[in-house]
Amino acid sequence: KLDHSPRKVTVIGAGVIGCEYASIFGGLGAKVEIINPADTLLSFLDFEISDALSYHLRNVGVRSRHNEQFEKMDYHDDHLVTYLQSGKKIKSNIVFWANGRTGNTDKLGLENIGLVPNSRGQLEVNRSYQTAAENIYAAGDVVGWPSLASSAYDQGRAACNAIVDPDECHFIDEVATGIYTIPEISTLGKTEDELTKEKVSYEVGKAFFKNTARGQITGEQVGMLKLIFHFDTLEILGIHCFGDQASEIVHIGQAIMRQPGAANTMKYFLNTTFNYPTMAEAYRIAALDGLNRVF
Repeated sequence: KLDHSPRKVTVIGAGVIGCEYASIFGGLGAKVEIINPADTLLSFLDFEISDALSYHLRNVGVRSRHNEQFEKMDYHDDHLVTYLQSGKKIKSNIVFWANGRTGNTDKLGLENIGLVPNSRGQLEVNRSYQTAAENIYAAGDVVGWPSLASSAYDQGRAACNAIVDPDECHFIDEVATGIYTIPEISTLGKTEDELTKEKVSYEVGKAFFKNTARGQITGEQVGMLKLIFHFDTLEILGIHCFGDQASEIVHIGQAIMRQPGAANTMKYFLNTTFNYPTMAEAYRIAALDGLNRVF
């Protein structure tokens, strides 16, 4: 609990939570140093979204220190000094530890029933959310990815179905990710890097919020919707959104992306009339941009 706004903040860990809080502190006017053991922020994101996040964090005074590892910390009366394994030192008013979540399983006595959590206290489950102990099921953060409240609700329901009606148990594997940085990020499906590695022929369509009528009315200068689709079938393969209300906007595309067979198509956005002016119109703009590249 803080009773003041710190002037300088060190965030250790550059995962989702680390980036969200770095964004918050930066928005409050603090100078922020975020310690990242990887070479990019949130490398699971599409590269353009990750690059946009890095750019906008820099704009609010967040400095990313990539390929760095925490070593130790010294406490002083009015500040702390964080030491990195590379020999660097960082002075700040507070340190925010965001180096991953650990499952609260250490005092449950799981060893008595043959369950061994991993180093982060998480349990391995099968596609029915059943653990190695036949009558024990698990859902939510304790089973690891995607560690979202939304997925935890569905995982819990799926686990209950597995117990009482196994035919109604559906493994939760395609979840829209919501990252509440400033601006927001939301993604679903494949990234360009993943599709390139899989040698899938794809194309991309983009819409920038500042070019939509609604974005101009509300003064949006930041934001992009990126749709990745199959070059031949026009099937939507990935939705990546950065900007205000991204976590809401992504669900329009999700509804189409989850349709079976030929119903999952970029042409839907051309053949559908969207309210005007709305941010939903970004889907039509992105679809036109992408389809003009293949026709």
